[in-house]
Amino acid sequence: MNLEVVGHEHEPLVQPIYQTSLFRMPSYQTAVSTEHQVHPTSYYTRWGNPTVSYLEHQISLLMHKDQSLIFPSGMSAITTTLLALARPGDVVAIASSLYGDTTRFFLEDFTQWGGVVKVFDPADAQSLEAIARTCRLTLVYYEALSNPDLKAIDLPGLSRVCNEHRLISICDSTFVPPYMRQSQAQLADIVIMSLTKYAGGHYSVFGGSLSCSSELQEKIWHTQSLLGAAIDPNAAWNISQGLKTLELRLERQSRSALQIARRLQRHAKVESVIYPLLEGYAHAHLTAAYLNHGGAVVSFLIKGGTADVATFLESTRVAGLSVSLGGIHSCIEHAEAMSHSMLKAMDDQVLVGSRAEQPDKALIRLSVGIEDVHDLESDLLNALDSL
Repeated sequence: MNLEVVGHEHEPLVQPIYQTSLFRMPSYQTAVSTEHQVHPTSYYTRWGNPTVSYLEHQISLLMHKDQSLIFPSGMSAITTTLLALARPGDVVAIASSLYGDTTRFFLEDFTQWGGVVKVFDPADAQSLEAIARTCRLTLVYYEALSNPDLKAIDLPGLSRVCNEHRLISICDSTFVPPYMRQSQAQLADIVIMSLTKYAGGHYSVFGGSLSCSSELQEKIWHTQSLLGAAIDPNAAWNISQGLKTLELRLERQSRSALQIARRLQRHAKVESVIYPLLEGYAHAHLTAAYLNHGGAVVSFLIKGGTADVATFLESTRVAGLSVSLGGIHSCIEHAEAMSHSMLKAMDDQVLVGSRAEQPDKALIRLSVGIEDVHDLESDLLNALDSL
């Protein structure tokens, strides 16, 4: 994708940042006609921006979709999509295991706006089929690998049900970024990512994206522009740079994560380990349809339950006690008390009645960075030995 740089004879090797909120129009007629365009890239940055457009093009190519939109965060992409496509009274099916804020958004905010939410098991397409037969579903929402327990989806089965019942499918692919996913695998009609994680890769920027058809993009863009959910050009530029090393980082992280998972599995203080490429992974028959790599995230339970969780987490030195994932630095967290703590604030009857799942109280989520794997392994083993 070529970006014109005014005043320079040669094309820059790295795309420039258009750090501007508006653009000078060459004529009155151009200004008037641009007002009626969908997602113009050089009129008003809330509507579009050349730097943001460059990132959208990168994401579209990587996701094998017609169009993409960029948002200030992953949650902004999720909520804007639902506001654009759902109407009061619509029935939406969501996967039983999701990121905590996503679950809370659907069960509290979406229902307050008049939506109806049904919960299904994404590893069993028949559970979605049963809902589709009894309800007038409009949208289906799931994660490519669930956060934080790394449950897989029955991709062929879910695709079949959505196609047969003409449902719009939405997949949060944050845990399965480009290069980790098989290129031919189409995860959903709309694929959302938190670009804060793997894509940016350095824990220095927030962002989100969605990729879809041109028709769906136009509908969602109108809502995005009305909500003012525009990313800053500088943030878009930083994410764009991060994408250029994503494949290299992901290969190293996946290789290190598998080694760490195997070592944790043999430790006397570890009760169980969850990792997509680990021997004995419960959903290996499902991930074979769409995964190339296992990714950076390893989830595990330590013996002794919650009593030892804090001691263990405060004993690590290489892995930082932080809630994010997918970047160059290893991060470790207690999912129930940190990334999914918002579920505690929900009405118990609403949460339990929905059949939405909560993380195990002792589940630890580790995101493996690009540090020397032996340093990280020693760090984790020393922390476990201190228990």
